[in-house]
Amino acid sequence: MSEKHATPSPQSHLVIGLMSGTSADGIDAALVRTDGIAACEPIAYLEQPFEPSLRQRILQLQQPGEGDPEEMGMLDRILGEIFARVAQQLCQQAQVDCHSVSLIGSHGQTIRHRPPHFTTQLGAPSVIATLTGITTVGDFRMADMALGGEGAPLAPLYHQALFAGEPGAPQHQCIVNLGGIANITWLAKGATEPLLAGDTGPANALMDELALQLSDGRVCCDTDGEGARQGREDAKALAWLMGHPYLKKCYPKSTGKEDFGPAWLAAWLAQFPAMHSNHGLATLTRYTARSLAQGIALAHPDGTTPERLVLCGGGAYNPVLREMIQQEMPESQVVTCQELGVEAAQIEAHAFAWLALRTLKGLPGSSPGTTGARRSTTLGAIYPGQNWPELLSNL
Repeated sequence: MSEKHATPSPQSHLVIGLMSGTSADGIDAALVRTDGIAACEPIAYLEQPFEPSLRQRILQLQQPGEGDPEEMGMLDRILGEIFARVAQQLCQQAQVDCHSVSLIGSHGQTIRHRPPHFTTQLGAPSVIATLTGITTVGDFRMADMALGGEGAPLAPLYHQALFAGEPGAPQHQCIVNLGGIANITWLAKGATEPLLAGDTGPANALMDELALQLSDGRVCCDTDGEGARQGREDAKALAWLMGHPYLKKCYPKSTGKEDFGPAWLAAWLAQFPAMHSNHGLATLTRYTARSLAQGIALAHPDGTTPERLVLCGGGAYNPVLREMIQQEMPESQVVTCQELGVEAAQIEAHAFAWLALRTLKGLPGSSPGTTGARRSTTLGAIYPGQNWPELLSNL
């Protein structure tokens, strides 16, 4: 299937987007051509899994508590070096000279997300800029928080650019990102920006953690939902999960593993020991689908139902999860973004490349309707690389 992309404008640049999500399973790297306005033209893509020992260190820092400042500093440096190597490998794969790349947009690796107070991502952008020679934009979230926003989600404006103008787009659609956490972008036909966005609750985070436990650390996810398909859902265990207070919060809202991580899973398993099995995977998969449906209903309490749900992120590849989402949203057409010509795993890396160029151009990266900030603002901090003087002269 051909990739959906825009025709590059004369003001377009080659930009690399780097993304590591809350699941901390690795880095998504995308080389795109973008003008920061239209959807990106994809050029190359690379996935780099984290070594199991490194992933475990990241997951440990994501646990609630004070954490170890020395470990945090070491991982910040280590991840910056890894992000830089992945960017260089991506250029080699694409047979593109790094000197022709204008910019890198690096989201980093989230270890804390505590809106409205702070958010912390590791992966030192200054290290990336120095080692690659490419000016790097990072720290995308705090500017939005400084204006009272959630600092998340940040992909909705890119979702608008990518999907809203599609021929035949429905009047109302929700773009659903199924990473560690599930978030939605509500798009209306003819609107100039998303109507609303936010995190609905968990997507893969709890399922991944249980799969890790059930396999004694050998696998990090329930591949294709096979474990869930073999299990049986438990109504009482599901009702306990649906009692989480976050699910009833009004938008704008965002969450993370602080709410839906190992501690929450451990509390649930203590209440329902039989869930430490494929039955637990089945129940957690249903939990993601049901909390998503509830979150969509909460987004438009007047009863508006989106005609279409577009699934993105790693969870889009899980057929059991897709089936359950369709069951929970029978009036909506559920499709994956691959069916619309866009690769599910690449969208967030594209989004941060796009956002990085918007930072350079002084364009907004968020809006009050998507994060709850008092106003739209330019996001990110710029870390000059060796190409900085040339980049400035070409703007």
